[in-house]
Amino acid sequence: MNIKNLAASSAALALAIGLTGCAGSATEADGLDKVTFAVADQSLSATSASYATVPGSMGYFKEAGLEVEMQPVESALAAIQSVASGNSFCTYASTYNALSAIKDDPNLVIVGTTTGNIFRVISPESLGIKTSKDLTGKSIGVSSLTSIATDIASIGMRYDGVEPDPNQFLAVGYGAQTAQAFKNNDIQAYSGFDGPNMVIESLLGEPVVNVASAADSMTGTSSLVCRAKDVAEKPDMVSGLWTAFFKALVFSQENPEAAVKMHWEKFPASKPTQGDEAENLKMATGQLALRMKTTAQVGSAGHYGEQTDKDMQRLIDDGLEGGILEGSGSDYALEKMFNYDLVDEYNDFDAKAVIKQAREWQGK
Repeated sequence: MNIKNLAASSAALALAIGLTGCAGSATEADGLDKVTFAVADQSLSATSASYATVPGSMGYFKEAGLEVEMQPVESALAAIQSVASGNSFCTYASTYNALSAIKDDPNLVIVGTTTGNIFRVISPESLGIKTSKDLTGKSIGVSSLTSIATDIASIGMRYDGVEPDPNQFLAVGYGAQTAQAFKNNDIQAYSGFDGPNMVIESLLGEPVVNVASAADSMTGTSSLVCRAKDVAEKPDMVSGLWTAFFKALVFSQENPEAAVKMHWEKFPASKPTQGDEAENLKMATGQLALRMKTTAQVGSAGHYGEQTDKDMQRLIDDGLEGGILEGSGSDYALEKMFNYDLVDEYNDFDAKAVIKQAREWQGK
């Protein structure tokens, strides 16, 4: 399903309506406001540990007066739909999905973004594919043909003066399927995102390289999405949620291994059952560390969660030119898409104190 058809996604809406938990009208339990957070990572992979586990395990949600239930859903689209339908309070999801949703539903709003671009094209080092220009005539694997990773790869190729051919993209799934596609020479490159790309490399058994592209410098590709009504009527809850989120990113960047261990304890099903446990921990820690290197930085506008208007306009313009976003530039006017009113509030924490916590963490 293409992102353009977000509003018509009955399957995603049905999933969202089926979510459990209380979101739009938070109730109180033990003095805490109880809300649901939609996690756009159904497998709860290691890269979700920083926001799905650390804020709760470290007490950051409780400090903000919140009790947060994490509800995994199958995609960013489903996560945003769950917020729109009132089944979840907020979510963290693809900015392009969020922009398309807000165009059709002005009750949604982006209250912040994280830094960097987690999407990357990789290729076995032995093939000598170094830049997007080298992708001409090559088969590029993607998890699915409707994946945002397909569009990001296309943007990168256009930056390098190469017009992508839709026929050169091949759906090869994730992990072992992708590694086998490389071994069979069905694909010569793969467009995915940071942590899972590391898994592909380990399964392939040979070094891979990031295929350089001007798209690598994009920022703000993941967003903090809530309902505009909640931002206006429950600003303390919204800002408290995202304060906990960014504190957890700071913690996870400083001690990704601790974050993974907490994550596996909270969500045992997310812990690999095959292979050596020490090696699995090393791999998961590396995945999360790579994600934090990209997303856990202060934004280009000088605060966590805030990128400059120039950066976000670039993202929108690229999306329109590449066909990721449907409509015209006026449909995605920055003032319609973003509300940065709570940036100061959710940045009101002591990052040095969080780093100290991370360094001193001993577990149970």
